[in-house]
Amino acid sequence: MRWHKLSFTVLFPSFIFLAFTSASAQNDKKAKEILDKLSNKTKSLKAYKLNFSFVLHNREQNLHQTKEGVLTVKGNKYHLKFDGQEIFCDGQNIYTYMKASNEAQLQSVDDLDEESVTPEKILTIYEKGFKFRLNEEDKSMPSLKVVDLYPLEPKKKDYSIIRLYIDEGKLQVQKAMIRGKNGSDYTYSIKTMESNPEVADNQFVFDKSKYPGVKIIK
Repeated sequence: MRWHKLSFTVLFPSFIFLAFTSASAQNDKKAKEILDKLSNKTKSLKAYKLNFSFVLHNREQNLHQTKEGVLTVKGNKYHLKFDGQEIFCDGQNIYTYMKASNEAQLQSVDDLDEESVTPEKILTIYEKGFKFRLNEEDKSMPSLKVVDLYPLEPKKKDYSIIRLYIDEGKLQVQKAMIRGKNGSDYTYSIKTMESNPEVADNQFVFDKSKYPGVKIIK
């Protein structure tokens, strides 16, 4: 499971920014208003830290898995701990460390293709290639708004919909569900969020001295 590949085994639900394609006229005005407010608030953050849970549910195989993760982001730098992996991005290089094999895969940020996903791109995921609408699915909590994102080119994607559950009062995503075409649903829920924490830059740097015997794979 690789954070920076858009396979949607790891799409993280957290924050959405602004800018539209020619399809913007098809979008729900209320959904756009909510996403714009969410965008503006998130852009104002210098850093944030999230504790989240991940649930994989396969509808055909009756498979159900739950995992926990922690994500820290500061500008274009991030550190993710999830499912036996640690991913370090210092803004230039990405190290994906796998504990089971004691290996770290190294990739330059400049080498990422357009389909690659990083936290800052996830924050702007609806900017291009989506239409969206407000889905008043949850009426038990008036402040909780449900926004559905649909890819404009569904045949090129391995998912059919991204559903965001947004607390309009707090302007924060509470949960996201990705409906995969392989029969699996991927759900991410934010357990806690810390805005503008004090984070040292060395947290985003992979220090191989802390991983004796680690093999670096370029």
